[in-house]
Amino acid sequence: MKNYLFLFCVILILLGTYTGISGSSASPKVINLVALGDSITHGIGDPTKKGYIEILKVKLEEKRNNPVQVSNFAIPRYTTDKILEQLHDEKIKMEIKKANYIILYIGTNDFRKGANHQFNPLNVKRINEGKVRFISNLHKILENVRKDNSAAPIFVLGLYQPYVEYPNHQEILSIIKHWNNEIVNVAGDFDQTYFVPTLDLFQNKTKSNYFSDSLHPNPAGYQLIADRLSEQVLIKLGTK
Repeated sequence: MKNYLFLFCVILILLGTYTGISGSSASPKVINLVALGDSITHGIGDPTKKGYIEILKVKLEEKRNNPVQVSNFAIPRYTTDKILEQLHDEKIKMEIKKANYIILYIGTNDFRKGANHQFNPLNVKRINEGKVRFISNLHKILENVRKDNSAAPIFVLGLYQPYVEYPNHQEILSIIKHWNNEIVNVAGDFDQTYFVPTLDLFQNKTKSNYFSDSLHPNPAGYQLIADRLSEQVLIKLGTK
């Protein structure tokens, strides 16, 4: 009987040792990152189609020492109306639920639609009507995301001003500033939700150096956005 008891104890010790070894060699926890948006978040203008999201992924992996799984649901030409439709998709809802970080970059096409793609002259009344709809939709988007995930930090990027070739570019800049102020206000209504400005990134810079066309950044432009976003993400996470 004593021999059996001794053997049983040895087996327990060996099992405990094995469990400790296997636990110590376990794979690092995967960080889940969900991105929502339009062609800018999709990466149009970057020949590799990586855009700023893939740059952010690499930076996070370097700083956190964890693999990052990206679910990028951005689709070119999307507006806030389309994002709201997207959020009914069960696959997207599931990815949002398990997300550790959520990126939202939307509004460029809302602005362009509000202007009826006519920037000189501007129909200010129509643009302001578009802004009201945009802000209402943005609030609904964040509400829906928070219903599915109450804890993950959400980073909402502001709009930039690519219409510098127009003689009224200062007027356009002023209006985009107002849109960004509204984005700041909406983000402030939700916990763990942070506004990330992009407007200053391209100001007083030669457009051809940072854009692939009239609207979309090239790799150098996406690098600027990624650097700004990465900085904000790492500051909020206390890892910078």
